Amino acid sequence: MLKPSLLSSERRSGKRKKKDNINNYNNNKQMVALHVSFVILTIFILSVLLLTANATTTVDNSIKITKQESFRDSNGRLNIIGVVDNNGKIPVSITIGLNVVDKKNNAESVTTMTDPTYGKIIYPLTGAPFKFVIDPNQSVKGTAFISSIKQVPVPYYNVLRLNYSNMPTGSDRALVGTAKNVGPFDLHDVSVYASAHDKNGIQIDSVKSNVMSVIKPGQEVAFIAIPDSAISPHVFYFSCAGVSLNNAPMTILDIGKGQSISYDINGIVSISDFKYNPATDSIVFGVKHYNPDGGPMSLKIVRNSGNPSSVSIVMDGKLYKEASLKTMDSKTVHIDLFIPSGEHNVQVKGIRNDAA
Repeated sequence: MLKPSLLSSERRSGKRKKKDNINNYNNNKQMVALHVSFVILTIFILSVLLLTANATTTVDNSIKITKQESFRDSNGRLNIIGVVDNNGKIPVSITIGLNVVDKKNNAESVTTMTDPTYGKIIYPLTGAPFKFVIDPNQSVKGTAFISSIKQVPVPYYNVLRLNYSNMPTGSDRALVGTAKNVGPFDLHDVSVYASAHDKNGIQIDSVKSNVMSVIKPGQEVAFIAIPDSAISPHVFYFSCAGVSLNNAPMTILDIGKGQSISYDINGIVSISDFKYNPATDSIVFGVKHYNPDGGPMSLKIVRNSGNPSSVSIVMDGKLYKEASLKTMDSKTVHIDLFIPSGEHNVQVKGIRNDAA
């Protein structure tokens, strides 16, 4: 027969074992819960990273630096040149980066040069060249890369008509031509850019013309873009000619008799032949959406006076009943409409109406 002291000892020992088992069970539950939480958190982070990577890949697949070349200019400096193509559906603003090694006071440090492309906005299915000029105390590390991509969902106004030859002109082997403003508003800070190629089709320079501060409607201005003298003898032709201009809103339209209206267009569209037709009291223009399947576009018009309800939309000669017209105040009309695939002619009627 066990003594009471031994029974008490065994009971206490049993209680301790039971308590230890409970504690171990609780600890195991906490460890399992922590492990599950960690796994869930890891899966979530990986999912976010994968989604981000996929989004970045999608953008990078549509915006690419096609090729890079280099040459020594007339001052012996290294030039890095190339072209960025926009194969996407949205206009973009691109900044190019290039890592360089600075050599000063027997020490080296890596810095990143950044510069925009020659075209401030690269519209879908177009490209723009770039150029880096490296100082003598610098050396290049790696190749140029896309530093930033900014989507710029603004319309493209086809209002500048270029007249030039792809063949180089004169002893400078320059790109020479004229730029005519065929639109109804002033164009500011206009320059023409292009890529220069040798007889083998290799890009050997990126050129940009003098800046034309203002081109008024109907005015034609001469431009010239001169390649570096070190490579100009090898220029065989120019390609990818494009236009860069000030992106200030073009919101004033002359409607005759000393009157004008304010307007604003939003949408990823190309606008052509934008003008006011006094015979029909309407704004007329051609439009094409950059999305092959078509897409939305909005137009805001501020008139001097008149009944906003008098405004109507005609597309391709037919009343466009699907357009949404909203009166924002006694003078302002906001119009939402869907632009189908392809090119279309739009007429906004009732512009002047009872304007004084």
